[in-house]
Amino acid sequence: MRQIYNRFLLFSVFLINILLTSCGDKEQHPVPNVVVSIIINLDLPAYQSLNNIGGWAYVNGGSKGIVVYRNFDNFTALDRHSTYDAAADCSIATVDSVNFFTLNDGCSESQYNIMDGTVTKGPAKWGLKSYATSWDGLHNLTITN
Repeated sequence: MRQIYNRFLLFSVFLINILLTSCGDKEQHPVPNVVVSIIINLDLPAYQSLNNIGGWAYVNGGSKGIVVYRNFDNFTALDRHSTYDAAADCSIATVDSVNFFTLNDGCSESQYNIMDGTVTKGPAKWGLKSYATSWDGLHNLTITN
């Protein structure tokens, strides 16, 4: 009886494992994970726009660069690597020259919200990858993942 119970238990664990791994297949975010640990000094001329609410700046780092946006005392840091055709060389999101709340993907014409990276116009279905930000309240903004 004990042997039957052990076989049943083993079979159950095996079956559950198969069901969880096959039914739970989820697509992975198309932008590769890269280590991000950046400190930018807001006093530098390249980042002066971040001293004002609504200001933005491009920062080196991430997969294909980062765009940082200031919303009051909060900062958003988004990877510029577009999510529609991530393998394409042109898949870099840029700030719209007319509407700076929008990031444009020149390859697919997808658009993203600069405040949170969500898709506002397809064909992209994934939002931009975001990074954590920490501001010391004065000069330094840290961007990490």
